[in-house]
Amino acid sequence: MKNSGVTVDEALGFLSAVKDAFQYDKEKYDQFSKVLKDFSAKRIYISRVKVKLKTLFKGHKHLILEFNSFMSKKRQITLSLDNGELAELPWDVLDIICKTLDFDDLFSFSGVCKNWRTFHKSNFLSSQEPLLVRLNGYNTDSYSFISVPNKKVYDLKMMSCLKPPNCVYVGVSSGYFILAHRNNSFVLFNPFTRKKMEINAAFTVNHKTFYRYEVMLAFEKCSEEFVLVVLCKESSCLYVYQSRYYDWLIYSTLKSEEVVVDFVVSNNIIYVVTNNGNIGVLNLNSGNIKFLNLKNTPEKVRYRDPSQISFKLVNCDEQLLLIDFRLWYSSRRGVYKIDLSTTNYVKLKTLGDIALFYVTGQNCRALSNPERFGYRSSYVYEVNCFSQCMYDWNDHRAKLYPHGGGDLSFFDWCFRHSICQGSARDFNFFDWCFRHLKYEVDYSLVE
Repeated sequence: MKNSGVTVDEALGFLSAVKDAFQYDKEKYDQFSKVLKDFSAKRIYISRVKVKLKTLFKGHKHLILEFNSFMSKKRQITLSLDNGELAELPWDVLDIICKTLDFDDLFSFSGVCKNWRTFHKSNFLSSQEPLLVRLNGYNTDSYSFISVPNKKVYDLKMMSCLKPPNCVYVGVSSGYFILAHRNNSFVLFNPFTRKKMEINAAFTVNHKTFYRYEVMLAFEKCSEEFVLVVLCKESSCLYVYQSRYYDWLIYSTLKSEEVVVDFVVSNNIIYVVTNNGNIGVLNLNSGNIKFLNLKNTPEKVRYRDPSQISFKLVNCDEQLLLIDFRLWYSSRRGVYKIDLSTTNYVKLKTLGDIALFYVTGQNCRALSNPERFGYRSSYVYEVNCFSQCMYDWNDHRAKLYPHGGGDLSFFDWCFRHSICQGSARDFNFFDWCFRHLKYEVDYSLVE
């Protein structure tokens, strides 16, 4: 059996499932018990156990799959699809099976048969629940998806080939992990479909340090062509790759004192924001940025260190929002709606039914009606390399006193019982993955 990942509760749950399946067939249950005793006493080998259990569990495929979840791949019972019995499993049984599987096994699960694939797409793949991405800075084999409300960790073993020293994580966008590769390229990998692309860069790519770039992947509307937007934080240069031309465009800074600091897609158009709060439209046809003449722009706050400037553009249900993180510890921190019809910055008094998912100093995403996934409206869920907190955006004291701003039990299981079980040397990086959000751009909308 696999020594790691099998708990006493899971083993007892499996025994209980077998007992329930054979509650009216005591002879078969006794045979099952004898197999376990013989194996425990080393009277039979695992190969014989597999043969006996496959016979005993005939007609109970969920028991075979649950048994397989405890075993290494070489020791699993091979399933036959000839009689189509697997397709007859009810979805509540498939749901139980899914909860015992890891991320890689879930991908294999979807390939068993049409009914299983339909269930997989209708449940795990169709969910819009934000997943937390965890990367371990020292144990570089460790990539994980974390469903915080469901208290489930999915290890991404398939990512083991995309790790330092060859690659470094840059970001996640449109369901793709984006990594900087040592061969001066960016690797795009979708763990949900296992589609992989590699793009040679027209500039020097740093593949050794996390969070060196801001990235966004968007697809051309009604096409598989795509656009990769890369902002180099050190040089403040904005690079855009278009697959239709197999080429990069470089968008130079406006002035020495004004640079692009963030970008997002809204209504099929790429918008950018500068450190002065100016909003512009990125033109993919000409390689220019057309800035909008907006009223009521955020107040200017002068900092000696440009890295302290923290405007974040967010698309929430095709509504363009600007989050101002500059005055983080005061009641003046704000969120603005960009009203393009009136060319106005409109400061919102509350987040309303929106929740923000923030990686400190990196990126921010928004979700409307977050209660459907176990999150709270008007709350901020913030993570960084060292800590985590959730707090009410409307309470400016919450960031200083996170226990007063929200119930931290939301993150208790995730960080105290899963994330923090590594060694003292472990250094974790986090990000938020909105797997359902696939950005699309329309070239015809920008002149």
